[in-house]
Amino acid sequence: MFGKNKKTLSFEEGISQWLNRSDIAPTEPVDLAMWEGDAEFENDISDRNLFNERFIETRFGDGEAKDIIYLLSMQHTIFVVVMVASVFTGDWFWELLLIYPIVNILFFWGLWALTKPSTRIRFNRQAQSVHVVDRDGQTITLHWRDVQPLFRLMPPGRIKLQLAFPPPDGVTSYVIDGVLWLNGEFDELDSSNIRTASLRFEFIRRYMEEGLDAIQPTADLDEYRKPSPPSRLNSFYWPGLGPLIDRWANYHLSKFRWPEEVERLCAPNADLSGYDTTPVASDRIIFYRYDVREKNFYFCDREGQRLFPNTEDDHQAATPSPFELKI
Repeated sequence: MFGKNKKTLSFEEGISQWLNRSDIAPTEPVDLAMWEGDAEFENDISDRNLFNERFIETRFGDGEAKDIIYLLSMQHTIFVVVMVASVFTGDWFWELLLIYPIVNILFFWGLWALTKPSTRIRFNRQAQSVHVVDRDGQTITLHWRDVQPLFRLMPPGRIKLQLAFPPPDGVTSYVIDGVLWLNGEFDELDSSNIRTASLRFEFIRRYMEEGLDAIQPTADLDEYRKPSPPSRLNSFYWPGLGPLIDRWANYHLSKFRWPEEVERLCAPNADLSGYDTTPVASDRIIFYRYDVREKNFYFCDREGQRLFPNTEDDHQAATPSPFELKI
């Protein structure tokens, strides 16, 4: 992996290599829409600082980072308790003492990582771009039309939406094997299963094509929810001094500001010269649905009726369908 002569993969080569993995599966492309009858959204999007006609923003990654630190902090706490107990009992757990320096280093490294710029992602509809900031505070701007959505199987049985992009020249942050990876989640429930993961991509795709009106909460759903952060791992939270970690993380996150260039591109009446601001138009004849019983996708018409294979082949940009996660 760290060999000096390792070949640098192109985006196409990288995607092909990733798709050979057993935990990665493709979903439908950005120019194919989910059938409207299945596209039911339940998140409350009334916060205009995060959801408006110019951009939508996810801060889900900030919560994920804290969950890892809870775990490391809990381990750190356990080691301290064991060492203090050993002073009084005289029974030294030498195996734990040998591991403690490693856990200590990881814990304090994690606290340091929480001081770095936020992992928020902003989907800029008016510029048809995606903005993220690397750990050095540098802006990375990607073209939305280049996105390739993929599903990734995560333990214990979660399905995570991953957004793959060709990395801009000179960019190495978030890049693995020729592919720049972003997390597509807005909500803890997005990774519940393949249906919720695909629904989240449709949420983003539909907004980028049609705007805020297209992602309003579905009228007949019982409850609208604000997007939920990652769940606090309760078995780690209190032993890991979670409230103190929250204060530390929130203090540094409160100082985050998007770089001036991002704010300029997201401002009302922004000068978007040099940007292709044409939304990616989806097919108006062919759509896709998820079959819960078969656990795969299929193409359908405007009424939601399954299409025959020869009709499906007419949509050249679509990935083979139906497909199943390779699990």
